[in-house]
Amino acid sequence: MKKFMTAAAAVILLAGCGSSTGTAEPAATETPEATTEAAPKEEVQTVGEYTVYNSTGESITELYLYPTGSADKGENLAGDHGFKDAHAVGLTYDAGDKAADTALTLEFTTESGYNAKFETLHIETAPLTLLAADALTGATPLAFQASTAKYTIYNKTKENVTELYMYATGSSDKGENLIDGAKEPDGQQVIEFESVPEWLVKEDGSLSPITLEFTTESGYTASFTTLSYEVAPIQLISEDMVTGATKIKFGLPE
Repeated sequence: MKKFMTAAAAVILLAGCGSSTGTAEPAATETPEATTEAAPKEEVQTVGEYTVYNSTGESITELYLYPTGSADKGENLAGDHGFKDAHAVGLTYDAGDKAADTALTLEFTTESGYNAKFETLHIETAPLTLLAADALTGATPLAFQASTAKYTIYNKTKENVTELYMYATGSSDKGENLIDGAKEPDGQQVIEFESVPEWLVKEDGSLSPITLEFTTESGYTASFTTLSYEVAPIQLISEDMVTGATKIKFGLPE
């Protein structure tokens, strides 16, 4: 049964047996039991979970998720009033034992009548952003990424942080100094993007990794160059807390 909601050893025993010739029957010799375990089957995700973001610039009036090739699209998942920019809809599709062979179509229509579909969606957990017609860089009307990003920055360096930058990795332009609420030890602040900034988009339409760079009052400077466009809590840590190449720590402070 398929279900939508809005907001997955064999042991073989081999026993030896005794044999005899002539009139004297020697005691049977036991052969130790041998076991062979079948290789574990690769687990297949059976339930797809998708967070759908609207970056078309207008309301989505129709939204469907259905098996590719099916004539039955099911119910309109956009709801009675659709959903607009910065709003997200959570979709779940249960494929059951057919998960490995299931391809899904995500289809949407905007209030202006623009209709688009993506027909090779897998059973997976993924953020999906619906794109406007003029934002397409190819045949795909959606992007596998969130339309918004939010970073909660915690100052765990044990000293004041004087500079904080976020910029496209490899760029010579760091932009403005973003340090605010995380200036002092144990301070925190939120840096949020409601849409993908232009400086993050590469020429081919894909997103550059982000560099997060900070400097403390003592002059210690550190950077992390492979930050994704995502929602994440980030701790700025002092030099004596660094255990490897990573100068930050993901997760909430203890």
